[in-house]
Amino acid sequence: MSQEVRPGDDDDATAADIVRAQEQTAALEQLRKEVNAQVQRELLTKITEKCFAKCITGRGSGQLERSEQLCLGMCIDRYVDVMGVVNEALVNRQNARS
Repeated sequence: MSQEVRPGDDDDATAADIVRAQEQTAALEQLRKEVNAQVQRELLTKITEKCFAKCITGRGSGQLERSEQLCLGMCIDRYVDVMGVVNEALVNRQNARS
């Protein structure tokens, strides 16, 4: 028994495939955004932990000493600079593979 092909059936299947592909693309983009946000949060946590351990003397006065403020600023700047270099290297590597 053969199925009868009606005009427009292929168009309906194609339209459904397009919609499904668009939904998958949107879902993947949303997932990428969520993963990126999680990576950003983890990086911020790591920077906070590392720089705090390195720079804060722990006197507990409730305010940061000038030297602690400077140390934190330089520590965070270093992390940001390193992340820029790493990101650039990853982009270059990815472009070289393409």
